[in-house]
Amino acid sequence: MDMKNTPGQHLAVGAFALALVFGMNFFLEVPWSTALGRTSFVLLFLVLIIGPITRFSKPTESGSPFLLPWSWRGELGIWFTLTGLAHFIVILLDTPLNSLIKIGGSGFSLANLLGLVALFWGVILMITSFNKVIKFLGIMSWRWLHSLTYVIFYLISAHYMYFQYFSTYGKVGPDWFGYVATTMTLLVIILQFTAFIFSVKKYRLEQGAKMD
Repeated sequence: MDMKNTPGQHLAVGAFALALVFGMNFFLEVPWSTALGRTSFVLLFLVLIIGPITRFSKPTESGSPFLLPWSWRGELGIWFTLTGLAHFIVILLDTPLNSLIKIGGSGFSLANLLGLVALFWGVILMITSFNKVIKFLGIMSWRWLHSLTYVIFYLISAHYMYFQYFSTYGKVGPDWFGYVATTMTLLVIILQFTAFIFSVKKYRLEQGAKMD
């Protein structure tokens, strides 16, 4: 597990996040709010693929932390929340909350509500991503809480899928990021399933070795 957040890794992840935001805005002409939201999704995707991938090889604590994939989850998760929060704030500057989410409203309101719920839980996970807080909560409680990361991912996936596939907001049909994000979502599901099968198979082999 990743209990440390180092300044060097925060600087690297922050620079990467800002490069994505500015790159989408200046080179692809994506609005600031959208660029921030898409960057947030990419960072969360990176957080979620690290876990399944490291199940296929036994983690080691030797070497530089910059070379250990699992040591980046804390920084990636914190910057995911920061960019997601910035995405929400930029939208609020132009559109009041009661226009984004209306009781009895359309799918537009529901999609925004899902995004807001995901952001709320993201802030909770960010607050609990620091060493002192982890020690206060206890490892088991911390692990249970951070297992909600997958719930956040699927809430955000539903959020972007509405705008990309079921809305006429902007233009009809998904743009390039819609296809990229869908591929990323499917990849997370495949990795989760594959890691689960791998873990079950490994457990059965260990049980068989004990019986022998």
